[in-house]
Amino acid sequence: MEIDLKNTLRTLRRQKNVTQEDLANYLGITPQSVGKWERGEGYPDITLLPKIALYFGITVDELLNVDKARIEEKINAYRDESKLLNNKGDMKKNLELWENAYKEFPNDFGVMVKLMYAISMDSSNYEDPMPEDKLRRITELGETIIAKSTDKEYRESAIQILCYSYQGNDDEKALHYADMGGNFYVNQSNLRCHVLSGEEGVKASQEYLSNLIREAALTAYGIPQKTKLSYEEKAEAYTFAIDIIKRLYSDGNYGFDNYTLANNYYRLAHVYSELQNADKTIEMLRECCKHSLEFDRIRDLDFDYTAPMVNRLQQKQGDVLSTNTCNTAYIHMKLLEEKKVFDYIRDDKRFQVILSELRKHAVGEE
Repeated sequence: MEIDLKNTLRTLRRQKNVTQEDLANYLGITPQSVGKWERGEGYPDITLLPKIALYFGITVDELLNVDKARIEEKINAYRDESKLLNNKGDMKKNLELWENAYKEFPNDFGVMVKLMYAISMDSSNYEDPMPEDKLRRITELGETIIAKSTDKEYRESAIQILCYSYQGNDDEKALHYADMGGNFYVNQSNLRCHVLSGEEGVKASQEYLSNLIREAALTAYGIPQKTKLSYEEKAEAYTFAIDIIKRLYSDGNYGFDNYTLANNYYRLAHVYSELQNADKTIEMLRECCKHSLEFDRIRDLDFDYTAPMVNRLQQKQGDVLSTNTCNTAYIHMKLLEEKKVFDYIRDDKRFQVILSELRKHAVGEE
């Protein structure tokens, strides 16, 4: 439990409008000692704590921010448990977790953001649009954060969740929140990667680049869902997403983005099935299967990325978010089993081999 005396002491002194010398004279010590405490270079003798607390009209616990530290400790425990639940894809238990945290800490903006996210992710199991009661709760929480919080990260997270939640429910309202977002060029990640130098600058640039590539791939993937496109246009969108991900990880160590690749290859297979091009469909399904199995293999591992453009970055076990308790092999197995578009190759031995491989590694609810 970390005690943040230096910031507390400085804040209290400024609120009381006293100098370091004033406090030092009261305590019978040198102003230099007070200066060291406020720089975090030392702590007062334990016998001085009651006297300092009395001077500012607070308790020793309040002076040491013990209550605040205990609260942060409890909220961090909620965050750790939430990571495990997200990793397992148990969205319902994750929602229950943050509902309990909110009851315990109803004024904590960080808890509010987590609860908004938990509600939105649990709602992903429902058909669109999002149920009204859940949308109403997300809005109440988000508007409270926007109105009262001065924390940039909390406000931006609330705006993002509100925007996505209203998408498909009320696009005008979704655009209202979208317009609250920052400029594409003037954002923290962009500015930091330009300002920082040395190893710190390289890592910041790699993080920003990898996020840009992922967002570009996701954007390309979403284009065919927005309007009716030709088969060629659909195939180009999914191929573009695949190509830029593969270029980023030029050595083939794709990490979490095996999931992105698997989904885009599945979509390509769907396009080629609509055209009844059996050879291309099988080719895409093989790639989909390969990346699905690889993602399931590494999703619970910690490892370093190795390609030149990402070799300062790492994958951590708790970074994976799943919206269900099934693994990726199970999801794609069910798609291949149930989608009628693949009926024309269902008796093809190559298709059966792919389906058999997915079944062998599938972990689901059956």
